[in-house]
Amino acid sequence: MTLKMLIAARMNLVITLFFSLQFVGYSQEIAKVAQLQLPSKILEQNRPVLVYTPKQYEERDLVSFDVIYVFDAQNRELFDLVHALMNFESPEKQYIVIGIASPAYEETNYYRNSDFSPKPLHVPIEKYLSNKPNAENFWQYVQNEVMPMIDQKYRTTQVQYAIGHSLSASFVLDKSIHAPELFTGFICVSPNLAYDNDRLANDFVAADFKKSAAPKFLYISQSNEPKTWAKPWGLAFEKVKNHVNSHPDFGKCDIILKEFPNNSHWSGFVPAVQEALKLLTVFIDKNPYKLVSNTQEVTFTIRVPNKEDDAYITGNQNTLGNWDPAKIKLHKVSAFERQITLHVQFPLAFKITKGSWQSQATTNQQTDSLENIVINKKSDHAIKLTVLTWNQ
Repeated sequence: MTLKMLIAARMNLVITLFFSLQFVGYSQEIAKVAQLQLPSKILEQNRPVLVYTPKQYEERDLVSFDVIYVFDAQNRELFDLVHALMNFESPEKQYIVIGIASPAYEETNYYRNSDFSPKPLHVPIEKYLSNKPNAENFWQYVQNEVMPMIDQKYRTTQVQYAIGHSLSASFVLDKSIHAPELFTGFICVSPNLAYDNDRLANDFVAADFKKSAAPKFLYISQSNEPKTWAKPWGLAFEKVKNHVNSHPDFGKCDIILKEFPNNSHWSGFVPAVQEALKLLTVFIDKNPYKLVSNTQEVTFTIRVPNKEDDAYITGNQNTLGNWDPAKIKLHKVSAFERQITLHVQFPLAFKITKGSWQSQATTNQQTDSLENIVINKKSDHAIKLTVLTWNQ
């Protein structure tokens, strides 16, 4: 073998090893979508539920995640678009995304309209008999069967957001008015506000959003429905729009109305939900987690890569330094371990540094996006992390 051939062979080996290591490193980062089957006693149906878990969900076994519920997920593209967009709009914060499907059950003549149509109050029910209004039971299914199952099977912060399109947007908007406590944010793309003699529009106008003690996010959009096939939708939307424009103060509720007149009822979901998720990300950044648990004693043990490394912890409460990266220093308990015991409240949101934001750690409970480590509960009062690298 000539020298030239030997050099070429070694280069090929190096390139092969490089790409092999790259694929090994990233093989753990793949996000997953699972389809669960939930036998609903309330609906007396076997219901599919889609579950998106972010990359490294299983490896980050201490971390909890906010949950986004996407309705009408039998239209898989709605569900997929939401979890994909969140990785672009908010790469430093990952979510579990749940797709609540409303499939057709032809043998019982039951279709998705039934899930989202409440029993009418202002017109004869005969007008909507083809819909088989069943929204009341569907809501019981969501809050008493789906949500408890998700909180039991997955690590959640129990901070939740809801997204709907068309009739499912009407359903989500109804919950923002009549059951706001279960969700922090509501995204309603092209809702039907005209159902049952403008019932939803009138309920919105009558609602006292100022009474909410917690920050809320509400986004409502309309596409070209009034100009094409649904003039009553446009009139009802104008009623809501006029009310919002004449009442600039909704207390702790951020209410945003947007119009996309150049988009159809279907295509309008794309620009509307992208803008809504962008605005939701800003809202979340402005409104950190509310500390809900009693104070608990927790011991933090951090394994560092070098004997000489100092380690600091900083996070979302006084005992974690209120995001001062140089305030809470851990004690050296062995060559590679740093430790501190603190009295904290959950949910925790924190990071590890060397004493400055320029020296943040990437730990085994983070991705390379350096997101906050969020832990909702810890029964054994011990949190152990490993620093993989310092970002200096």
